[in-house]
Amino acid sequence: MENRNEPIAGQTMAAKIAERIRDDIIRRSIPPGSRITVKEIADRYGVSSMPVREAFNMLGGEQLLRLNPYRGATVMAVTSDLMTQLNDVQSALESLLVELCLQKGYSKDLLEQMEAVNRQIADTGSGERERRFALNTEFHTLEYSPCKNHMAFNLFQRTVNQLHTIRRYYPAEAESVKKTVQEHQQILQCLRSRDVVSAIAITKLHSKLHIPEEESYPN
Repeated sequence: MENRNEPIAGQTMAAKIAERIRDDIIRRSIPPGSRITVKEIADRYGVSSMPVREAFNMLGGEQLLRLNPYRGATVMAVTSDLMTQLNDVQSALESLLVELCLQKGYSKDLLEQMEAVNRQIADTGSGERERRFALNTEFHTLEYSPCKNHMAFNLFQRTVNQLHTIRRYYPAEAESVKKTVQEHQQILQCLRSRDVVSAIAITKLHSKLHIPEEESYPN
């Protein structure tokens, strides 16, 4: 593994460590089958062992690590099956969240914020894939924010971040900005009219992810 021994600061140190390990696993700079220890990662990032243990537990829940009591953890392979499961979970969470949020209702200000983000997405160019991902995440985080205290919202954030990391390194079908923007407009229309059935249907369609073939994964 490459040495990235710069300090990590911030209020969510365990999450930041988990993001770095996740990134290395998906890029395969930490190969599948490798065994990593809390001490190794703590030394690598210049942090204490406690947030590293928390990060290991996070990644164990994401099936990226298999935790071995008193013996560190084994790195699991990122496969098309794992990606399919993640996408299924995300779709189910988003469908539940849009239903719960419609029960609570949306303020005019919140809908206007979502409109503004969607306009920014429409303005992104072909070389701004990362920015488009970030804006898309912002759009849906706003969409589900009426239920930000619900367990499903926290699970959604974790899953969408994991899928975002995977999308950095795995090829996907050419993305249509126009299609994304149109689907967001359809979602907004359903939120304004409080049309739960249509909102869920569009959400399921919108969250569908193209899963690459195994041979297209990074080596």
